[in-house]
Amino acid sequence: MLLKSKDIAYLGVLLGLNQLFIILSSVIETNTIILFAAAALLVGIVIVEFGFKSGILFYAASCILGFFLTFNKVEIITYIIFFGLYSIVKYVEEIKINNAALLYATKLLFFNVALIAMYFTVKLFIPLELAWWMIIAAQVLFIIYDYAFTMFITTYVNSIKPKLKR
Repeated sequence: MLLKSKDIAYLGVLLGLNQLFIILSSVIETNTIILFAAAALLVGIVIVEFGFKSGILFYAASCILGFFLTFNKVEIITYIIFFGLYSIVKYVEEIKINNAALLYATKLLFFNVALIAMYFTVKLFIPLELAWWMIIAAQVLFIIYDYAFTMFITTYVNSIKPKLKR
């Protein structure tokens, strides 16, 4: 996988923007989830532009840099376990699975496994109790996030990517 210098510069700018979103998530506490979602969209852009392997490397680099650069080490767990990883999982699921019901079932399965992993990991550091309605609300918000993610990538591929001079 040899990349041209323009591609490396583009990846560097995307990684810098990704880290900006991650760092801002620690500074602006009220928008943590939105900023992590924006950072995850950049992983999706890398997968669209450069392929699956580059997306995995970009995700790994964003997790390592994010862990060292962010102020709140507990919050970065949500990016590492769910947001950044979901871009990769979404790509694999949508390539491999043709049945819409099975696709959403596997997406919800991944989300719930990630939610459980985040809960028990965060609970190691801070006391955290969840009510049943929080779990239901998280499911609904995940479906909205998945739809918004799909719309963003579709808009990027159809409108933004053709205008980029790479």
